[in-house]
Parts: sequence; structure tokens; C-alpha cells
Amino acid sequence: MGEKWYDDLPDDAFITETDKAYEKAASKIREGLSQGLDFDSACAEIEIEDQELKMSIIDDVMKVIIAEEHFGKNIPLDEIAKKFKISVDRLESSKLSMMDDVKNSSIKAFYKGLGSGNA
Repeated sequence: MGEKWYDDLPDDAFITETDKAYEKAASKIREGLSQGLDFDSACAEIEIEDQELKMSIIDDVMKVIIAEEHFGKNIPLDEIAKKFKISVDRLESSKLSMMDDVKNSSIKAFYKGLGSGNA
């Protein structure tokens, strides 16, 4: 079988610059955390000019931490707050936002399924 036109493209050929910046920034935050930085100090290390994107990345990383540490490892939020030197209220707020995201995605998927005749 012949070679496809896209076989010679780099692995990230279809990833946008925004996606690349997002991944790089999220990795930098996680790297800072693994080196013992507190959450805000690790976030201060990222260099994103677009403040909306920067805040979105920070919010998403916090949600991932909650998913991994709190839900995945059953670590209480107060312990996570101490570890990363952030307030429990901030974690709770992010957790609630995360639950809303899950709820809204579930509702959209449900109605999309109804519309496609799969119900």
C-alpha cells in the first residue's frame, strides 16, 4: 500500500499554536509543583501573554490536581491546600466548577444522543 500524503508530517502538524502553548504551560506548572513550588509560584513561571488563556490553563491544572489527588487518591482538600499552599475555599470553588463542567457535558451528550436517534 502506498504512502499517505501526511506520513511525512511531524506528529504535531495538526496541533494549533494555542494547543501547543497550553500543553507547554500546563507541563511547566506541573514541573514547578514537582520541584516543590507552591501552586501560585508554579503558575507565575508560565509565559502566556493572553491573560484569558493563562487563566484557563491555571483553572484547568487546578481541576486536574483535584481529579488526581482528591478523587483519584482520596486525599482531603485541606491536605492538598497545605501541600500547594492554596486555600481550601479556592479548591472547593474549583471543585464545584469542575462538577458543573461534568454536569453540563453530560446534559449535552444526553441531548445529542436524543437528536441522533440513538435513544
